Amino acid sequence: MKVISRVLAAAVAAGLALPAAAMFSAAPLPEDRPLAPVILDPGHGGRDLGAVAHGVDEKDVALAVARKLRDRLQGAMPVTLTRDDDTFVTLDQRVVDSVDWDGAVFVSIHLNKVRDRSLRGALVYSYGPDRTYHPRRRRRRHHRLVPPMPAPPRIEAREGGALAGDIVAEMREDGFRVAQKRSDYYVLKNPGTPSVLVELGYLSNAKEAARLSDPAYQDRLADTLAKAIGRYRDERAMRAETAAR
Repeated sequence: MKVISRVLAAAVAAGLALPAAAMFSAAPLPEDRPLAPVILDPGHGGRDLGAVAHGVDEKDVALAVARKLRDRLQGAMPVTLTRDDDTFVTLDQRVVDSVDWDGAVFVSIHLNKVRDRSLRGALVYSYGPDRTYHPRRRRRRHHRLVPPMPAPPRIEAREGGALAGDIVAEMREDGFRVAQKRSDYYVLKNPGTPSVLVELGYLSNAKEAARLSDPAYQDRLADTLAKAIGRYRDERAMRAETAAR
C-alpha cells in the first residue's frame, strides 16, 4: 500500500483526534477533478455473507449490482470498486482506500433484512441524525473491531444528502419504492468524499428477495443508479458554476 494509505490508516486507527474539517479539507468539486472516480462499495464479501434469506446472500447481490453499475458508468466517468470479487474488506479499509483514491462520490451498496417480512423497498442513507421515532427499536450496536470515526466535514455531509436525494428521485421516477433516511453508519463518515449507503431492498421479504436475485431486476437498479449519479454530477457542476459567478 502506498505511503499515504499507511498514514491515513494510522489516522483512522488513532480515532482522528482532530476535527474532521481540520484533518481533511473539503473535497474539490468534480469539475475541478475530471479524473476523480466514482467509488462503489459492495457490502460484505468473503466470510462476511451479510444478510441471508430465501437462499440469497447479500454479498453476492451487492457485488452483482456494483459490477453492473460500474459497466454503465465507465466511459462517462472513472469507477473504482472497494472489492471486485468475493473478498472480505474491513469497514475501515474501505474508508481508508476511498480517501486514498480521492473519489468524487462514495456509494455503498447493501440489502436489508428485518423481522417484519412484509417490509419492502429501498432505503437511501446519508450522514446525519435519524429523527424518526422508533419506540421498539433497540440501540444499534456499534462495530467493535473498527476504530472510531468523527462526523464528516459539513460540506461532505451536505453533498451526501444531495446525492441521496438524487438517487431517491431517480428511483421513484423509475417506479421503485424508496425512502430517504439519515444515519451515522461508519462508511457515511468518509472524511473526503460525499457518501451514501443504498439498501436495495429487503431479503426478508420473499418476493423482494426473488426480484433482487434476478439479473434483469439488477439491471434496472444499475440503470437507475447510473442516471442518479450522473444527475448529481451535473447538478453539482451547475451549483459550482453559479457560486463562481
